[in-house]
Amino acid sequence: MKFKFALSAGLVFITGMGLAFAGTAVPAQPSQASVQEDAKTREFKDILVKLVRQDEYLDEAIEILDTASGRPSQEDLAAVGVSLKAIAKNLRHVSALNKAEFAAIQPGSDLSRYTNTILSYSRKVDRKSVQVGTLIAQLAAKNKKAAMRDAVTSRKGGKKARGRQLTEVLAEQRSMARLAADARALRGASRDLSATSKWLYIASK
Repeated sequence: MKFKFALSAGLVFITGMGLAFAGTAVPAQPSQASVQEDAKTREFKDILVKLVRQDEYLDEAIEILDTASGRPSQEDLAAVGVSLKAIAKNLRHVSALNKAEFAAIQPGSDLSRYTNTILSYSRKVDRKSVQVGTLIAQLAAKNKKAAMRDAVTSRKGGKKARGRQLTEVLAEQRSMARLAADARALRGASRDLSATSKWLYIASK
């Protein structure tokens, strides 16, 4: 799938960057600064891998929420809600890692290559979080319109049909409300991530 391809491409990119560093001449007895920078390189690779995964998960959520080919099921929406919660939690974790690195990074190091890539992915994730919120808002509007239509139909169908339809309508409205809250939490986490990634990049220059 294209998501696996995106993840593989991101990992290849990260590995390629690591190989570029590995090709640099290293003294027989590396200095403490070199050892520390190698450790930092591994830490930044870990951050990048985490961001690539969140980018992939957002693509999956966007594909489900894009209703051009039809309305997603309640099961799909519930799965998206769980995914958005997990992504927001992971983005907050990456933000915490960024803050920890910010206190220790030395300006003018080659690590700015990594911090620049982290910033790029953070902005990409932030744009996709906005897209997720927009799609959920559009889906909520469609569901509201469909609910009004179903309510009219159920009244014509009698008391039994009305009870069943209203139960379904209320369940859908609750589901969309929860999904909208998850999207807002995701947006907040992605904004924080972009901010911490920006300051990390500036500190490394």
